[in-house]
Parts: sequence; structure tokens; C-alpha cells
Amino acid sequence: MAIVISATVLWLTLLFAGSSSNAQTTIGATVVLDPQDVTVIVGERSEFFVKVRGALTQAARLNFSTEHADLVEVSPTSLSIEAPSVGNYIDRSYEITLFGVTPGQFDLTAAILPTGLIDDAAAFIRVTVANSQTIIVVSSVIGWIYFAAWTVSFWPQMIINYRRQSVVGLSFDFLTLNLVGHTVYAAFNLALFWSGYIEQEYLDRNPRGLNPVLANDVAFSIHATIATLLTVAQCFIYERGEQKVSRIAWGIICIFGIVIVTAGILVGTETFHWLDFLYVLSYIKLSVTLIKYVPQAVLNFRRKSTVGWSIENVLLDFTGGMLSMLQMLLNGYNYDDWASIFGDPTKFGLGLFSVLFDILFIVQHYVLYRNAKETKPLQDESSTTTTTTGSNGGSKDISWTIGLVLVASTLAQTTPTKPVHLQIGPQDATVIVGKAQNVTLRLHGTLAEHVTVNFTQTNVTIGNEYVKVTPPLIDFDPLPSNVIDRSVRVSLYGLHAGIFDLLAHAYPSSDLIDQSQAFVRVTVAKSWTLITLSSTIGWAYFLAWTWSFWPQIWENRTRASVVGLSFDYLALNLLGHTMYAAFNCALFWNGSIQEEYLRRNPRGLIPVLANDVAFSLHAVFATALIIVQCCFYERGQQKVSYTARALMTVFGLVVLISSVLVATGTYRWLDFFYNLSFIKLAVTLVKYIPQAVLNYRRKSTVGWSIGNVLLDFTGGSFSMLQMLVNGYNYATGTYRWLDFFYNLSFIKLAVTLVKYIPQAVLNYRRKSTVGWSIGNVLLDFTGGSFSMLQMLVNGYNYDDWDSIFGDGAKFGLGFFSVLFDVLFIVQHYILYRNSNYIELRGENYPGPGSVTTAPRPGVQP
Repeated sequence: MAIVISATVLWLTLLFAGSSSNAQTTIGATVVLDPQDVTVIVGERSEFFVKVRGALTQAARLNFSTEHADLVEVSPTSLSIEAPSVGNYIDRSYEITLFGVTPGQFDLTAAILPTGLIDDAAAFIRVTVANSQTIIVVSSVIGWIYFAAWTVSFWPQMIINYRRQSVVGLSFDFLTLNLVGHTVYAAFNLALFWSGYIEQEYLDRNPRGLNPVLANDVAFSIHATIATLLTVAQCFIYERGEQKVSRIAWGIICIFGIVIVTAGILVGTETFHWLDFLYVLSYIKLSVTLIKYVPQAVLNFRRKSTVGWSIENVLLDFTGGMLSMLQMLLNGYNYDDWASIFGDPTKFGLGLFSVLFDILFIVQHYVLYRNAKETKPLQDESSTTTTTTGSNGGSKDISWTIGLVLVASTLAQTTPTKPVHLQIGPQDATVIVGKAQNVTLRLHGTLAEHVTVNFTQTNVTIGNEYVKVTPPLIDFDPLPSNVIDRSVRVSLYGLHAGIFDLLAHAYPSSDLIDQSQAFVRVTVAKSWTLITLSSTIGWAYFLAWTWSFWPQIWENRTRASVVGLSFDYLALNLLGHTMYAAFNCALFWNGSIQEEYLRRNPRGLIPVLANDVAFSLHAVFATALIIVQCCFYERGQQKVSYTARALMTVFGLVVLISSVLVATGTYRWLDFFYNLSFIKLAVTLVKYIPQAVLNYRRKSTVGWSIGNVLLDFTGGSFSMLQMLVNGYNYATGTYRWLDFFYNLSFIKLAVTLVKYIPQAVLNYRRKSTVGWSIGNVLLDFTGGSFSMLQMLVNGYNYDDWDSIFGDGAKFGLGFFSVLFDVLFIVQHYILYRNSNYIELRGENYPGPGSVTTAPRPGVQP
């Protein structure tokens, strides 16, 4: 399998990429707390040692932190370390006693005075205070039991395959996804366990942490991969009927492969570290766990039988999942650490979803299909897309949850105000090179002493400032009343293009002076003309993307039919835009969520603007309008498939779990809305697949508006053009966005790389573009071209070429949209011109965006 080979090669690369480490020579004395992990029982004592070794020329004192005195009592709380009388070399150990008070986990640190005399980098221990030693033992036993249960759970399926000499009844989609999941999980564990380079990178980010991967994790993942490979091998030997891996599963695997390759490229370009790459693999493992059981459950439902699917596998997996959650509950009580239950989403998700699906399989085996016998295999049962009807309860639950989130937003907590406030206004300023722009510095409140304010610029070196600040120093003297409210105009003269923060600092420094608003975000540009051009292009692609919904609405109305339009695509699109609208509305209008965002990003701006809110609400309205059309116009036998309903159910569970985490205080509301944005991203990854599959199965795009595509192409192209203009104009690749959103943009780029391929393949196989609106393509091509032009202009104007690639999704969206739109134009006007005319010869003109020209004179249709 390509993705397995890819993951293996990438793992081998990173495993040996940095296995060697440079030796370090310690100069002077060092202090180490040994052991660095101590477990103390409440009401009992435990000991550790302070070891001092090396050259020491004077006495020092070691003081333990008292931050967690409510958890343990440390005796003694400080040590006097005397210098040796002869030789100036010390090698001594001191015994320290810990007495458990209340359960909890923390790091006990020690500080050395005078500072710098002794290396105290290892002067800490991780202390775990437990309620009971018995629970620790029970938890450990449970851990090994569920490890054994999960390990053995692979073998009953292989045994039943061998006895039956058949794999009929075993979903090939499940097997394939399982192999991908265990392979990337094994790569993650092996790299973090055996690669010294990766382990050191993890410890650099977590200085007092331990490597989270243990030997049993490595053993389990390797065994799981081998066992799954053996099961796959059985599928080539034993009877399998007409079963094969479905197109949906292949599509999902391709998406995972693109994500891995993209992450690998980002590592190669030094945008990611190897540890980030491994985290991507762990997220893929979690994603596989969320969906891998769905194909098997669907296959059982269609066959009305579980024959061929080992119930022993299910029972062992159920045992492992239940014991895993039981262990977390015991540890939560024993260490008073309930938050950690949700702190490891992979482990918690693995147990929860395994148990839920195991219960479903148990019900299928012992209740629903208990009388089923060996039957003839269904034809192509793994690859056929199944559609079912059902209630709208899932959608109602999702909408209800979102409404609850918006209504139940908590009030922001008030904090004591400080008597003096130092502020700069406005907090965003644009300066042109060679020209000056003024901002205002204001000091107001109760001032009892003289204060001097100076300025610093971020991301600059001395002599290479972006602007010249006049005056560089400002003095404020207290008035007789001690109440001051004085504003001073500060001039910023542009020296060279770039983006930075200008910070004001008050001296002498005091906690009584509030300097949280003492900054201005300065953009130094080369030309106002390019700024205006960039803004115009931005509005152009905003309008193109906004209006891209309407060609489909118009085509549906003209044809009085929605045949050819995928209902799965519509349902997923409505869900995605609804999540996006909820995210935008909350972050734009809700004060408490805005304050939480600004608390995490002290010098940040709210990333959601009015046009973002307008676009998302319009998108929800337009998509809902198309769904209304589906209720009135001819629709044939189309309906929302079981697969789409299952995906929406999974998204609904994510929303529900996030709501529970908010209610329990584990999550904040901002984290909840971030999860909504993740759902929007996930929907974008998959929503076009149903439409492409429908076009392929119908061998036609009639009913699918090409006008939509053209407008989307226009928006993407304009978006890239704007980035080029800004890249040049601002001469910097530094942005204040969260690293998380960069990761989303890279995944969006990966989606853009592949989403048009199904439509292009469908057109090729049908030798026709009928049903795929050329108006959509032309508008999308126009927008994409202008977007790239805008980025080129901005790149020159701001001398900021790096930013063209700094937002991978935006650039890739425009660039690849343009390439595919060119392909669609060639297909429509050159390759399949005659076949388009023949197919539409008996139809009425279908509306804007679907123009099809007649064949050349003399050509017989």
C-alpha cells in the first residue's frame, strides 16, 4: 500500500536523521534531584536525594519552591551547601523527605542562590501524590489486562478466516483503514521511542517532561501492524467473493497520504519540525479510529449477518476499551486529576469509540442477526455506496447544541483596575516609506512619581529599524493633584517596508502602571496605490466567492430539477457553513469570547471581520435555499447516503463532547468554537467527493453548475494575487496568527491539490462536460488569475515575497484552481465540444453558466 510505504520511508528518514548528539562538557558544579519521579501516598513519607557534584568555590543555598505546599510537606525546605575546604571539588548527597497531604501531580523545583553558581537545570522532580498504593497496583494490573486484551483481539479474526477458508463478511474498507491507522501509529511510537533526535526535540519543548511512549506502546503498535498485514494477506488467499476496497475508502486514504506528504514537505522546508510531523501521524491514527468501524457495521447491516466477522475480536476489544476507561477513572480519583481524562484525546477517543462500536457489533451479533447463517456473498458489497432514509434527529441535535453554546456564553470575569494606564492609539497604523504617520500616546490615572516612556520595535536589530520614532523619549511629571491625563503625538517616519509591533515602556517599571494597551501594530508599505489595489482585488474575490452559490440555484430553477446535484454534498456543505458561521458570529459579536482570544493573544486583533460574518451567513442561506429547491423540483431517487449521515453523526458527537467539556470547565468557549472550525475544515476535505462520485456514476455533470466552479476559481485566483501584492508591499513573512491556523491552511492546500481531480476524470470518462457549468469555470479562472496578479503586485510593493508561501492554503487555492480551470476550459471548448452539443441537442437551454456551442459547420453530430 502506497500510504504504508510512504509512512515507513518517512519514519526511517526521521529515525536516523539526527541520532547522534554532541557531547557537552559541564563547567562548575551541578545539582540533580534523584530520582526525578517520586510517588507519595497521602499520610505517608517518601525520600529523594539532592546530589551536588563539580567545582564549587563558595557556599550556596538551595531553596525548594512552596507553590504546592497544600499537596506535600518538604523537609527540610532549604539546604546550605558548603564549599569543600580542600580541592574545591564537591560530590555530596542530601536526603529530603516528602510527606503527602492531598492527592495531585506537580513539579517540585529548587532554586540555587547565588544565581549562576551551580547549574540547576536538573533541579526538579515530578511528584505524584496518590490516595492509595492499592489503587496504583490495581490500575497497573488493569493496564496490563487491557493491553493483553487489545493485543490478542487481532487473532480471533485470523483464526475464523483460516477455519472458514473465506474472508466473506469481513469489510475490506475496515481492514485497509485499520492498516493505515496502525502503521502511522507504529511510526509515531518507533520514532519517539528510538530516535534520540526526536526525543530531544520533545524534551526541549517539555523540559520537565518524560517521553510519553513506553516499550509496551511500541510492542503493541508493531504487533497490530503485523497482525493486520497477516489478515490482509488472507484476503488474497481465501475466498472473498466480489469484495474490494471502496472508492470512498480509497479517497480517505489518499487524503491521509496527501496530509503525510504535505507534512513531510513542510519538514523539508523547515516550516515543521519532525515532532510536528509525528503529531500529524497521531492525528491520522485518531481520525482512522473515528471512522474505521463504520464500513464493517454497514456491511453487517446490508448482509443482515455477522458471519465472517469475529465476535471474539469484538468482545476482547470491548474488554480493553472498558478497562482503559476504568483505569483513567481510577487514576483520576487517585491523583485528583480528572482533567487528564480528556488531556490525552487519542487514548480517550480510542477507548470511547471502540466501546460504542463494539456495543453496536454485539447487538448486531446477538440480537439483530443472531439467526443468520452462512450466505452467498453480496456482489461488490464493499464498494457500493448505500443510501438510507431516516429522521433528522442528528441535524436537530447539532443545531440545538450550537444554539445552546451561543445562548449560554459566560460573562467575562472582571479584574481589578490599575491606577495608571499607558495607551497608544490607534493600535493599527500604516506608514509609507519616506513619509510620516502620527499616533497618540496617552497616560492617564493617578501618578505619584516621574515616569519616562521610551519605545522599542519588535523583530529588528539596532540600526535596521522600520521607522524613526519622534520623540524617542517622553517624560511625564506628576501634578499636584496626582491625577494626570496627558496625550502626546508621536511621529513614525517610514524607513523600510515591514510589519512589526511598536511597544511603549514606562520607567521606572511598576505593577501600578497598566501597559497592556501600550503598543501599536505598524505596517510600513512602499505604496498607497498598491494598498488600494490589494483592497480592490480582495473585494473582487470576496464577491466572486459570495456569488458562486447562485449559478447552481439558477440552473436548478431553469431545469426545474435537481437531478445531478449530490444530496451528500449539499448536506455536508450546509453543516460546514453552519459551523463556520457559528465560529464567525461568536468571535465577532460575543464579548466574553473576544476577551478570551485577546487574553491568549495580548497584542492580537480579532481575526473575524464583518465580511467574514456576512460571507458565512450568506453561504448558509444560499445552501439552505438550494436544499429547499430539492424539496420542490424533480430529484429522482436521490437522497442523503448512509455514509454522509454517519459523518454528520460523528461531527455531532464532536460538538456534543465539546459542549460537555465546556460545561465541566475542561474547555473554554473559545476552544469549543475552534472545534467548530475544525469541523468546517473536515467538511471541506470530503464534501466534493460525493458530487464527483455522482458525476462519475451518472457519466454526466448535467445538474452540477460549472458557474459555481468558475466563480470559485475567480475567488481563489484573486486571493493569491492579493497575497502577492501584500507580500511585496510589507516585506515580511511575520504574522500574528496562531500556529494552529497555519496547520489548517496547509491541510486546505492539500484538499485543493486533489478536489478537482474527480471532476476532471469524470469529464474524461464521459467525454463530455455537460452538467458542469463552464460559466463557473470562467469566473473561477478570472478570480484566480487576478488573485495571483494581486499577490505579485503586493510582493513587489511591500518587498515581501516570502508571504506568498507563508499562507499555503491561500496561495495553493488560487494556483491549483487556475491550473484545473484551464484543464476544464480545454475539455469544454476543445476536447468534448461536439459531444456536449449532441448530449444537449434535445434539451432546453439550461441557464447561465452552461453555454454549449454548436459543432463547426460540416461536422455531423
